[in-house]
Amino acid sequence: MVRSRFSVFLPLWLLVQSIFLIPVLGAQTNIDWTLPGDTIEETEGRGLLIRSNPIGAKVFIDGIERGKTPLHLDNLRAGVYFVRLLKEGYSERRFRVSVRPGSVMDVYLELKEAVGRVLLKIQPAPGSPGPEELPLVPRIVVDGHSFQQPAMELPMGFRTIHVSAFGWEDVSETLYVEEDGYRELELSLKPAAFRLSAPNISRPRLNPANAGSLGTTAINFDVSAPGKGTLTVQDSAGKTVFVMPLGPFDTWSQSAVWNGRDSQGAILPDGVYTLIVDASSLPWDDSPPLEGSLVLKAVLDSSRVIYPLTFSSGKSGLLFAPLPVLLPPGSFQIEGSLFAGNPPESGGAWKSLPFAAAFRFSPLNCLEVSAALNVLPRFEGDAKAGIGGSAKWVFLDRDEGLPLKAAAGLAVSWIAKTALSPYGMASGIELFFPFMIDLGKSFSLALSPAALWTGDEGYPLEAIPRLLVSGGLLLQKTYVAAGLSVRSEYNFKSDDTWPPSIIVGGEIKILPPPSSFVFSLTGGVWIKDGRAGAFGGLGIGMIH
Repeated sequence: MVRSRFSVFLPLWLLVQSIFLIPVLGAQTNIDWTLPGDTIEETEGRGLLIRSNPIGAKVFIDGIERGKTPLHLDNLRAGVYFVRLLKEGYSERRFRVSVRPGSVMDVYLELKEAVGRVLLKIQPAPGSPGPEELPLVPRIVVDGHSFQQPAMELPMGFRTIHVSAFGWEDVSETLYVEEDGYRELELSLKPAAFRLSAPNISRPRLNPANAGSLGTTAINFDVSAPGKGTLTVQDSAGKTVFVMPLGPFDTWSQSAVWNGRDSQGAILPDGVYTLIVDASSLPWDDSPPLEGSLVLKAVLDSSRVIYPLTFSSGKSGLLFAPLPVLLPPGSFQIEGSLFAGNPPESGGAWKSLPFAAAFRFSPLNCLEVSAALNVLPRFEGDAKAGIGGSAKWVFLDRDEGLPLKAAAGLAVSWIAKTALSPYGMASGIELFFPFMIDLGKSFSLALSPAALWTGDEGYPLEAIPRLLVSGGLLLQKTYVAAGLSVRSEYNFKSDDTWPPSIIVGGEIKILPPPSSFVFSLTGGVWIKDGRAGAFGGLGIGMIH
């Protein structure tokens, strides 16, 4: 008889427990079962643990706020509790849970973002042209986020909807989106008046003799409606030297490129030039066209030569010798390179594949900063890495009528477990003084003595600096640059100072027009401590 009663009440008891233990979420009228990701687990312990994603939801137990998720209440008596989770911008979650002695109920809930639906009805204002005369292709932006379709699901709260279309005046509307609500919004756009705005020039000072796009400047401006125009360039005397048609305009942003040459393609002399953009609308009705104009200035400067240098060591110049050459202010160059074979400090022939990434930038007229990352991954599994940078100041400039060019620089680098990277980055602190003199129109000879405070393990612990002597020969053409460089290091602290270590590197850089890309081919040989090796490499970068 006892067994019979137990068999009758056991299914009923399990049913009651399952109702209490399974959490349910709810809107105000409907109750749904758990969302994907919700979990409930009974583990050894005491009380109730409530977690949520995202965290920070207010927890109400039987109507009383008890804290924010994650929340562990270990002082709850055994019983059934009604729990609500509230977080701004998310739907309310509600559930019942049964807390039993000797266990902790671990409840994890996903919070669903509270959203509503909005449907935009975008149409031309009465009296506007039809799609054949002026197409209406709207762009929809809500609080900085773009939407492709006019039917949108938006987070609950106040939202600003901005609609724009080329040739039409922008329209903005702010509305409140209710949770699970639906709203239709009608927006009427009017044809835009023709106007020019936001003029700027990408390179106010340029040298047409520079390679590819480095010898050009872009004139950028915005238009509000369809039209066409002309770019006219005048010299300092007001004489027209270049004319280019512009348009037809079919979008807001417009750009025209001038290469510092006249209409026949000849390079113009140095001086200040006036760039004039004259534009007019293309009326969709019988009204007269509207006109507008912009005026900008550009300076042609043949001394503003942009050199694509190598700077994988953290110092810009040739492969193993810094040069007293800077980028024009505001210009930059990035570079990535790879060595193969038996580069210096690589551990042996074909035992590693060193690579480098570097960046150089000129913030001022006489100053340039560079930085580089050198990585030496070995095929055996281990790797070394180094990072360094330099600042270089040119204090003698041949462009100012002097016979040579000279600079002073400071480099700080660190390389793990070594004093030198395959790219010639020396771990420690280095003062270098590069000089360069022209040997003709295209050739230059460079020499750069330096003092290096370093150590055998790469730390600048030696009080007596090592002497670095580097130099090279540079060939500079419009689309090709080539160089040969030598680096030698003398350690006066060591008893064995002769012969010194020597690294010789050669490089060819190609600048294919009209892009700003730089492609490099490198190679070299080295001798150190009775050992020798040879290597080659490739590089790619961009200069602007």
